[in-house]
This record gives sequence, C-alpha cells and structure tokens, in this order.
Amino acid sequence: MKRLILSMLFLMTLLSSLAGAAAPTAFVEPFKVVGAGDAELSSTLQTLLVSRLSGGGVPVQDAAKDADAVVKGIYIQLGKVFSVDVTVRDRNGAVLARAFEQGERQEELLGAITKIAQKLQEGLAGTSSPKVSAPAIPTVTPSPTSEARPATDVVKKNTAGRQISGVLPQRLPGIYVGMAPAHEKDGGREIFLIKERSLHVMRADGKMEQVAEAALASDDKALSVDTADLDGDGAQEAYLTVFRGNELASQVWAYKEGRLVRVAENLPYFFRAVGPWKSRRLYAQQMGRAEDFYGPVHIVKKAESGYELADPIKLPKFANIFNFNRFQDRDGNLRFIVLHPDGFLVVFDASGEELWRSNDKYGGSEAYFSRDDQERIRITGSAVRKVFIEQRITVTGDGEIIVPQNTGFWVLGNSRSYSKNVVYGLAWNGVALEEVWQTNVSQNYLSDYLYDEVRKQLVLLEVVKKEGFAEKGASAVSVKTVE
Repeated sequence: MKRLILSMLFLMTLLSSLAGAAAPTAFVEPFKVVGAGDAELSSTLQTLLVSRLSGGGVPVQDAAKDADAVVKGIYIQLGKVFSVDVTVRDRNGAVLARAFEQGERQEELLGAITKIAQKLQEGLAGTSSPKVSAPAIPTVTPSPTSEARPATDVVKKNTAGRQISGVLPQRLPGIYVGMAPAHEKDGGREIFLIKERSLHVMRADGKMEQVAEAALASDDKALSVDTADLDGDGAQEAYLTVFRGNELASQVWAYKEGRLVRVAENLPYFFRAVGPWKSRRLYAQQMGRAEDFYGPVHIVKKAESGYELADPIKLPKFANIFNFNRFQDRDGNLRFIVLHPDGFLVVFDASGEELWRSNDKYGGSEAYFSRDDQERIRITGSAVRKVFIEQRITVTGDGEIIVPQNTGFWVLGNSRSYSKNVVYGLAWNGVALEEVWQTNVSQNYLSDYLYDEVRKQLVLLEVVKKEGFAEKGASAVSVKTVE
C-alpha cells in the first residue's frame, strides 16, 4: 500500500509540473527567397507558417525581442522544383528544431509548409521555457532475474518484439557506391564493393580486409553491382552496371583463385538482382534513345555466345529495374512494390492497378547517370540531365519488405546530397504496409545495403565523409542483426 501511495504522489507531482511547463514562444522572420520572382512570397510564407504554428499550439510573438526562439526559413526555386528549409534557434543561437520539404509543383507548397510546421512542433515539444523544473525521475533497480543488455548493442525494438543489434562499422578510404554478396568462406563473408572506377572483393571475418581489386577504364563509371551464379560453377559473378560517357557499357567479373577476371564487357544492360536471398534472380533492362529505361525487364540467362534475355516482365507505371520488387500477399496474389519518382512507396496488383501509396518518402540515392538534354537547355540551363537510380527494395522469403530511407541536407533539381539514413522492415497486411522494425537514425548517407536472410543480418555501406576539393572521402561497412 505504501508503494502504491508513493507512486500516486509521484505521478501527481509529475503531471502538475508538466502542466506548468510552457512551450517556448517563437518569432517567425520573413523568408529568404531565392530563384522566385514573386516579391510578396517572402511575407506570404511567413504568414502561412505563423498561422500553422499558432494553430499547433506554439505561441508566436510579433517581435523577436519578446520570443524565446527565432524561426528562419529559406525558399529556393529552380524551374518548377522548390525546396523549403526552416531552422529554429534560441537566443543563444542553439538549434532547437529543423525541418525541410521539397516539391515538384507549386501546388505542393501549402502542404509543404503544413508538414514543416508539424515537424517543428514535434521538435519543440521536448523543449520548454525554463520556468518550472520537472521532478527527478526515480531510478528503477532491475530485479535479479532481469537480463542486462549492453546499451551499444540494441539499436531499435518495436511493439512486435523485433530488434536490431549491431557491431561497430569499419572505416574504408574512398567513396564506395555499391555492394553485393560474393562468397561464404570458412565461416566468414566475402562481398563485392565498387567505387565508380574500381571493383573490390572484401573479406569480413571480424574485420574488413581487401583480398582483390580491379580497375575500370578511366572513362567508365560504375553505378551498381549485383551478383548471380549464371554459369553454374558454384561461385557468384559480379554484374556491374557501367556507363561509358552517355552509353551503357556494363561488365561481368568473376573472382577465381584470389583474383578478379573480366568475363564480359560493353553489355547494353542495366542489371539488378531481385528476390529472396537464396533464390534471387538477375534481371536486365535496356536504355532507349529517348527513354531512360526502355521496355520490360527480363531474366538474364547464360548462353554459349554470352548472355540472353528471357521471360519479360511488364512493370507497372513509374517502375524500372532499380525501383521495383514483387511479393505475394497472404492469399497468394502477386503484388508489385515500387518507389515512385517522388519517393513514395506504391503497391500495385498484377494488372497494374494502384492499391496503396505511402505518406512518407523512402529511398533516395546520389548515384546517377547522364543523358543528353539539348532540347531542354533553354529551360534547365544545362545540356546534360542527371538520372538518379533508386535504392534497392528487398523482399525476404517470409514476405517482409526492406527499404531504406535517406534524408537530410538537400535535394533540389539535379543536385542531391543526403546525410542521414534509416532502414525499415515492412509487412503487407492486405490493405497497407505496416512497420515491423527499423534501425536507429544513422548520421551518414547510405550508398547500398544487402540483407543476409540466413544470418538475419543487414550489411550497410555508408559514406561517413564526403569528398571535397582537397580531401578524399571515406566509407564504412557495418553489420546489424535483426533478432
């Protein structure tokens, strides 16, 4: 009874303290506007944000001297594409909250301001004016039967009881842009890694060790690497999507007797391995003169004279070889999952009818190839157009869908730079995708990943240091176990 009374007293004290906590007051400055010709847009954006913050419970002041925090925003427009970035700082200059949104059409601007206001409200929810101090939370001593877990091992645990644990990543010099499984050897793992102009074989057995390397030509650019054993010798070949100038010139490499050997080159195909870990298939798609991705995707088969394309798969709208996968629902119906060009996850049925679309955006990649764009040079100011490939979508043997999400910094027109990532595990409940698990937010751009379904491990390839004019970049590979 004493314990119950003490608990009730503590709860009442906590609630009364929280009730007295005041949210920080804010002053919204006129927006800085870049690239737009509307002289009234600066004050219009200010008014829109003020009304939405006030409606969300944030007290807004008419002058900066009367506020606890100052809200500054910048609006950038290139053509029809826009980006809105907003930062909230206290009187000492410390950042309290930050949010950004982007859109392809001006009709999306009102929704973008609303989303920014919601994000700022969430960021400021944990911040209060220091007028009332909350009582200290009592320490709970675990019972002798409770199991202690190292705090550094557990990354995320959700309501379904799934959790992600991991090991410290290993730093690698240079910017790596793709990865794929190679071999299992003596209990360790060998993986293919690519830079834009080189292919590497790394052995991960407690630490990351390079065991083979091959250079590509100086005018080649590798976009992605995928693997398959099409010749049936028990070893995975590496299928590199490579551009030479503005043309596809993809390559196939084999790792034999400790060295890399080029098996084929100048192949006019994009490559992507799709499917569960032990039964994934290698697909290919071609590029048209006008279309970035031309025709259906095909299964790649080994032939006497090289490689042939078979069993075409017609994709739903918005889909290409890099942004789709397939799964079956609980009734055995085939479904397509696609990363929309705007970043939304879309689920289609076999006939191409859209069944569901996410509200949040996923994917996001800095890898791209270039196409001539002389016809639009007057509009874009550039004779070259960048085509960004998407993050891979993985479907496990259990039907779980794994998709990453890169965010941070800015995405505007032909320029992209990401600084944060999360990887999600999702499941189709018959009408929508539900989150099963997620990794903690990483403060790095995710270049690529693979999921080892046998070991239940995510292998993540991240850029931990961006390249600069005078500095080389750095990458890291880490392993996280989905328990």
